[in-house]
Amino acid sequence: MSQKIFHRFLSLLEYKKEYQLKSSALNYTQLHVLEEIYKNKEIKTLEISKLMDISPSTLIGVLDELEKKGLITRERQKNDKRVVVVSATEAGSSKVEQHFTEDKSFLKNLTASLSQEEKQQFFQLMKKITDSIDQPEKLFIQMGD
Repeated sequence: MSQKIFHRFLSLLEYKKEYQLKSSALNYTQLHVLEEIYKNKEIKTLEISKLMDISPSTLIGVLDELEKKGLITRERQKNDKRVVVVSATEAGSSKVEQHFTEDKSFLKNLTASLSQEEKQQFFQLMKKITDSIDQPEKLFIQMGD
């Protein structure tokens, strides 16, 4: 019984991911890099790489695509030409704001059948679970039943 519920819940999260990738016309990495840029207003490429644990070479490809779509701008710092600062354009900001609005709608509708107390419990449990997982690969190690 619990496995069936678990798989149904995962399918809802997968649907959310697919929906948002389709509505944004970006892949998962592009969307989350754009979010990080938006949150920071201006951020150095090296900082994005470290924050998101993305190799600099992979990040450059992601930034190339975002720039090509008109969602970000890149500018070399005047005092150090090796440093590139990235910021979201108006179109990029709109795309992230749309993503946040979709997140809010999804969560509101997902938890609509719960009381306020149940919603608090739900989010507290999700936080407890996610806070306890520092290495997702360990989730597949069998433990005692």
